[in-house]
Amino acid sequence: MADFTKLLDRLYNDPNSPSAYAGIDSLWREAKKTFKHIPRNVIKHYLEGHRTYTLMRQKRVNFKRSKTIAAGFMTDVQVDLADMQSLSRHNKGNRYILLGIDVLSKQVFTTPLKSKKSEDMLEAFRNLITQMPMKPHRIFSDKGTEFKNRLLKEYFEREEISKHEATHSTVKASLAERAIRNLKQRLYRYFSQNHKLNWIDILPKIIEGINKSYCRVHGMRPIDVNFKNAQKVWEKIYGNIFSTKNLKKPKFKKDDYVRISRDKGHFEKGYLPNWGDEILEVEKVKDHVNPILYKLRDDKGKNSKDPFMKMKCLE
Repeated sequence: MADFTKLLDRLYNDPNSPSAYAGIDSLWREAKKTFKHIPRNVIKHYLEGHRTYTLMRQKRVNFKRSKTIAAGFMTDVQVDLADMQSLSRHNKGNRYILLGIDVLSKQVFTTPLKSKKSEDMLEAFRNLITQMPMKPHRIFSDKGTEFKNRLLKEYFEREEISKHEATHSTVKASLAERAIRNLKQRLYRYFSQNHKLNWIDILPKIIEGINKSYCRVHGMRPIDVNFKNAQKVWEKIYGNIFSTKNLKKPKFKKDDYVRISRDKGHFEKGYLPNWGDEILEVEKVKDHVNPILYKLRDDKGKNSKDPFMKMKCLE
């Protein structure tokens, strides 16, 4: 176990390591490159005795969402801001991290950001896109006003980048949000381990480690995905996603009347209404996707805020 501990200490505590401040399976995968038959429970036992891991163990809530489908390598990028305001005085006044993630390869790119002002956002996007192998065709973000300023709009038009945003869902740029959670998890474990609050200097190494770590979605390291193997990666991720064989029959059809469910938190009172008062009409059904989506309108012919809703409706 002593030899294992020395190896695991190096793999877990080095920010440049693919398994730095990561989970059990990631650390186990890297450890097996040195000790082929190291048991998984050795990794589990090691991490359960590691303060930074147990303090920040994840709690997962899973529910079905629509898939984000990329056209190809570096064609579609999701972006979001990681809020680091509480640590700004330790990081040269930088209050945010602008993060972008390629939807196909899952490769992550980041740049520090001092404020959400138009000029700072423009400079941050320039830095972010410079890091990428090519300019993306499309950039997706949430509805934050920082992504909609005039300077950015003009910049995207000049660079011929199509800018899209979420409409009304609770989860916005979900891949970027997940990447930020992973990044913050590694950063805060690094802070706890090294008794430092400086992220601006260690950020490139943390990102390098993330991009060198195994991605279970396509079974590769994000940095190993490129133009040559992009088609194989696409087929592995999405397969026959456009096949109509496994599609379910729509619950509602055009001109049906439905209600929309209320967004309720986990601890919201059970006696409160689960459904909205307003009766809406189904205008269009997208039955060639999974989950099936519905376009709704009210009695005045006005469409709902979401262009298409999942089957969270009630007749």
